[in-house]
Amino acid sequence: MKTMYRWSDFCLRIQTKGGILLKNDLTGAVVVIDAETENKIIHSISNGETETLSEQIDKLAHPDTAILVPKDYDEYSAWRERLIHKRDNEAHIFILHFMPTIQCQLRCDYCVEKGVDRGVGMKQKVVDQSRKWVAEYLDSHPEIDSFRFVLFGGEPLLQRKIVEQALKTFHEIASKRNISFWTEIVTNGEFLNEEVARLLSEHNWRRVQITLDGPENVHNSRRHGENGRSTFQNIMRNIRMLLSTKHIPKVDIRISLEESNADRVPELIHYLAELHAQERINLNLGLITPTFASPSKTDTESVIAEKALTAWKVAKDCGFTIPDEFLTGPWCVAIAKHSAVLQPDGSFQKCFCTAGRKEYNFGSIFDKPEASYLQDPRYEHFKRTDQCVAEKCRFIPLCGGGCIHNAMVEQGGSVGGKYRYCQKKLLDKMNHGLLALAYD
Repeated sequence: MKTMYRWSDFCLRIQTKGGILLKNDLTGAVVVIDAETENKIIHSISNGETETLSEQIDKLAHPDTAILVPKDYDEYSAWRERLIHKRDNEAHIFILHFMPTIQCQLRCDYCVEKGVDRGVGMKQKVVDQSRKWVAEYLDSHPEIDSFRFVLFGGEPLLQRKIVEQALKTFHEIASKRNISFWTEIVTNGEFLNEEVARLLSEHNWRRVQITLDGPENVHNSRRHGENGRSTFQNIMRNIRMLLSTKHIPKVDIRISLEESNADRVPELIHYLAELHAQERINLNLGLITPTFASPSKTDTESVIAEKALTAWKVAKDCGFTIPDEFLTGPWCVAIAKHSAVLQPDGSFQKCFCTAGRKEYNFGSIFDKPEASYLQDPRYEHFKRTDQCVAEKCRFIPLCGGGCIHNAMVEQGGSVGGKYRYCQKKLLDKMNHGLLALAYD
C-alpha cells in the first residue's frame, strides 16, 4: 500500500531569489527547491502519484526533515508526546540556578525582580546545607550525568566569597560522582574583572551573559547605578578583557529591546563590531516583556518584530552570526525535571523570573530531597496547549504555549500557568524575517 503525503503543518515557506525556502519548525530542517519542483510535488500529492517523484519525496519526507509527512499523521499529538517523553525519560542534567543574593547595584526600571524584598545575601548555613542536599539528590538520581551550575542574582558577584565557596563545593560533589560539571554566570558585568574570570575558568566556565541596552548614553539612562551612576564603560572594560583573553570561548551579549530604545540598538551593534571580535561574541536580543511590577505593555508584536529584524539585519551586515529562528518558550529550565532556582534563604523555585516572591516557593534545602524530582505542579500544565492544538497552530514547536512566567503575569498570579501566552504575530513575522535573513 502506497503512502499518501501532505505538507507538514509546521512547515514555513519563503519565496527567495535563489528558490523556495522550506523549514520545518519541529525538526529544524531547511531545504531549498525550485518552483518547478514545488509545483510537481503539489500536483503529485493532490493526485496521489508520489511515485513519480520518489527521490524528492524521500528526501522531504525523511523523519529528520519532515517537510512532507504521511497524510494521516497527527503531528500535534506527536509533538506533545515528544515533549513529555524528552522531559520525563531523557532528563539527565541537573540544573541549579544559584542565587547568592537578590540584591543588585543597578537600578534597571524594567527588572523582573523590581518591587521584591531583596533581603540579605546567602548565609554560611545555607551553603553548608545546600552541599548536603545536592549530594543526596544526585545520589538519589543515578540517571544524572551532568551538573549545570548557573550563578544568578540580583548580581551574584556582590557575594564574591559565597560564589568562590559554592564553585569549589559543587564542583567537588560532581567530580566525586563522576558527573560532568560546568559553570555559567548571568551578570551585569561591572564586577567581572580578570581575577573573577580566572576563578570561573577553574571550574569549566562555559557561558557568560552580560546585558547592554544601547550605546553609552542610552545604556546609562536605563541600566544605571544609584543616583544615576554611569555603568557602560565599567562593563565594556570587562567585556574587552574577556575578548582579549582565553578565560571563556565566547561572550554572550544580551541587548535589551523595546520600542523606547529599539531605534538606537543598531548603534550599539556597530560599536560592538568595531571590537573586531565577531567570532567571539554571541548576540542575543532580549525583548522586554511585562513583569509583576509592570504588568501592562504597550509595545505591539508587529512593531517590535520589525525593529528586532532591523537590528538583526545590521548584525548580519556587521559580520555577527544571527539566528534562523525565534522561540518564545517551548522548553525552559522552569519545566525541566531536575532543575531549580536556589534562593539566598535556601528556598527553591522553578523560574528565576519569580525570584524573591515567596508565593512561588515550592521547597527548601532544609527539607529532605523528594524521591521523585524537583516538582512544582504550577509548571506542569502541559494541557495548556489544548487550544493551540485545536487551532492547529503551526507555531507550537516554537512556543509550546508560550512563556509560563508571562502567562502568570497576564493572568495576575500563579494559577496563570494553566493558560497559554500567545504571541502568534510576533512568531510569524520574526521567523519569516529571520529565515529570509539567514539564508538570503
